[in-house]
Amino acid sequence: MGERTWHSDALCEIAAAAASDRAVSELWVHGSAATGDLDEWSDLDVALVVPVEDVHKVASPDWLGFLGHAWTYQATERDGGAGVRVVYRDGRWVDLLAVSESEALPAVRRQVVLPDSPTGRVTGTAEAFRLPELPAQIYDFRFTAALAVVKDARDDLLMGGHLALQLPRACLELAMLLRDHEMGTTHHRHGGPGNEVLERVLDLIPEEDSGRDSVLDLVDASAGLFDDLAAQVWPDYASDWAGLTVLLDRARAR
Repeated sequence: MGERTWHSDALCEIAAAAASDRAVSELWVHGSAATGDLDEWSDLDVALVVPVEDVHKVASPDWLGFLGHAWTYQATERDGGAGVRVVYRDGRWVDLLAVSESEALPAVRRQVVLPDSPTGRVTGTAEAFRLPELPAQIYDFRFTAALAVVKDARDDLLMGGHLALQLPRACLELAMLLRDHEMGTTHHRHGGPGNEVLERVLDLIPEEDSGRDSVLDLVDASAGLFDDLAAQVWPDYASDWAGLTVLLDRARAR
């Protein structure tokens, strides 16, 4: 695995939590955690075997709350289970699968022996951090932005650019939602209100291609426009780009 990264500490905490949860029978790692190819941009791919009725309870950012303050997440469904990808405010990234049978996991995997744990369930303690309830659009935008930065940092400009270009579109969708709120209807025979947002969206696109910086700049600028629109859609909206700022700074320092 080379130089020690945060992944080892996080895995130890996850193992302790899994041992304290009676629903968990097995803990596995897969992806780069199983092959030993972890680097600073790697997420930690873990999987827990639980009864089918506990799959969605475990595959949630709340279950991973003991790792610290989560910033955004993406929930997924898959054959035999469910998953959640959590990005923390300090830039750590954990991808957790919950399945009812280990055969549903990726072929390249390694089982982690659970430690003896006489204590109660860790995830039920007061120290666990829980994500606030926010509109799905906010968490979706944050997750896409974070993933675009990671792809860019790995020199995958094709995927990073693809993801980054979804952000201006998300801003347009927010502008349409704002128009619906202001007009009191989702049916608009004629346009007009909100059209000025298109110009602001087009201004987000860098005029010159500067390689990896173009993707990062687009992500950063899109977050600013999202802030402006979100504050109008949701009066209690609070700007929070903690996780993204960490990733952007790290990517620009490479």
